[in-house]
Amino acid sequence: MNFEILAGHAFQFVAFCPVFHAEAKGIGRIQANDDCHLMHIARGSGTVFIEDKKYRLRPGTVIAVPPFVRFYFKINAPFEMLNIHYRVKLAGGEALEERAVLPLVFRPEYFKDVLKILRRMENLREKNTPGRLPLAASAHEIVLRHLTGAPLREKERAVIDARLTNACRRLSAPDCATFRATETARLCGLSVSQMNRLFKKCFHMPPHKFWERKRFGELCRQLRFADDSLAQIATRAGFEDNAYFSRWFHKMAGCSPSEFRRRRI
Repeated sequence: MNFEILAGHAFQFVAFCPVFHAEAKGIGRIQANDDCHLMHIARGSGTVFIEDKKYRLRPGTVIAVPPFVRFYFKINAPFEMLNIHYRVKLAGGEALEERAVLPLVFRPEYFKDVLKILRRMENLREKNTPGRLPLAASAHEIVLRHLTGAPLREKERAVIDARLTNACRRLSAPDCATFRATETARLCGLSVSQMNRLFKKCFHMPPHKFWERKRFGELCRQLRFADDSLAQIATRAGFEDNAYFSRWFHKMAGCSPSEFRRRRI
């Protein structure tokens, strides 16, 4: 199944983020990302909490968190993990995580081979090797190793009710700065309560949460790739108060908009 799904895929490298803690930490902040997040535990032990479930960590563990899934850590020191952020589009343009996902936590037999590539990426980063291509090539090698070597879990493909089409298109639009339940229900030709039930049936979330995730994804894209100021991005997204924008984004991503922007490589 792995090779069939990946045929003709497109890989986007987002970031490589080594993390090291010399001292023990209590429960860390809740985090979420708009991309796929691979974390490789190189040293130390601890616990990761993903969607209210906890998983024990030790060297050789890989954590694979899909977009918009919340997680946080409790770790023992010294603790080191080497993280890759990426996106994979399938041949038809669909995001890989819409079809299949890696196990949330797994321990591959080939971890030592992957660790060698990660150390190579650290060296490239420390030497300030010009351009992103060398890092991207190594990240792609690692991601492919996991996607072809670990058991992908094929996702059940939801059947989307045609009545939600116009509403989904509107809630996903970059200029949809405000969620209005009555207007959205009108696009579906349904009452608000009927729309809410249908969204939960098709997407396992209410329409407001669907809109919030799409809005978060668009804001992350702008923070990564646009040169506009934070105030300009916030205003365009419908935030009149910059302080509220920062609090909302921190709730979604686990960090401030400025910190998220600084993570760009």
